[in-house]
Amino acid sequence: MRFIRRTPPPTAILVRGVPRYRLRYQSTNLEMPLGEFAIGRSSSCNLALADGLVSRKHAVLHVGPDAVVVEDLGSRNGVAVNGVRINSPRRLAHMDRVYIGSQELVLIDAAKLRDGTKETADYIVCESCGAINGAAKRRCGECGKRLSSTAGETMASTNGRVDSSSHAWGAEDTRTARALDVIAGIASKAIAMGRFEEAERILLPHLDTLLERALAHRPLSDSEKDDPDTLFMGATTYALQLAQGLRDTKWIDWVFRIHTASGRLMEAETIESLHNLVRTNKYSKPRYLRAYLHVIQNRAADYGAAERFLVRRLEGLEQVVSAH
Repeated sequence: MRFIRRTPPPTAILVRGVPRYRLRYQSTNLEMPLGEFAIGRSSSCNLALADGLVSRKHAVLHVGPDAVVVEDLGSRNGVAVNGVRINSPRRLAHMDRVYIGSQELVLIDAAKLRDGTKETADYIVCESCGAINGAAKRRCGECGKRLSSTAGETMASTNGRVDSSSHAWGAEDTRTARALDVIAGIASKAIAMGRFEEAERILLPHLDTLLERALAHRPLSDSEKDDPDTLFMGATTYALQLAQGLRDTKWIDWVFRIHTASGRLMEAETIESLHNLVRTNKYSKPRYLRAYLHVIQNRAADYGAAERFLVRRLEGLEQVVSAH
């Protein structure tokens, strides 16, 4: 992913000789002097992103001495802050995450790094790619690698607690459904364009969190507004699409594991997709499928004729997997 940083105009004013605000992109901290900091696909922008989901002039950061405000410039795919799409200029706080296209940008306020107040949130730097992540993150938002709580740096904090309001996107346990809903359009476009690796990078942290919640027998979302069936099926559809596009069997594993944890009988469409995927990917790991069959076969007495047919289709799937 290339990016171009233009030299700031000579009229830009520095605070005590060093810009107060920085923008974390991938493993780079970009200094932002006072003024406007344009982001888009055009090389004329301060930060040029080679991303097909980014408009030529997508957004602008208005950098002031005491605040940074992000504004969407009428882009096709919009701008999200901490998992929420914005409809008007939005003031950013320290460690807020701005999503433009499939890219994640993190605002860093140097004043917060110095003063050590409670407003400062912990963060973890990914050992693999150097990307900055909120302390509530389990996987890196950039490369998808699992994060270690002891890896990288931790911002100054007098009591070590995390103020989730300063990095709401990182509070995945309670906001996964909303976050997944916000990024769904971006991920779907990436898949439609055949950019499956890009889609996986966008979706992986959220799909991983859903699986962890299911394995812990917790609701997929803590919000009463979220329909768990819609969330479950949407996530399953994405996993199947990633398995097909990437030919990566870990997403087939994901489908079996989340169904086992939830005890749900698979939809007919999901079973048919798996029949195709286990053949094209030469899937030969019956472990997760057998664990799932054990769960649903124990409930077979409660099933009707249509449901028993689905169980037989799954039993046939086990024979295909075992034959590989």
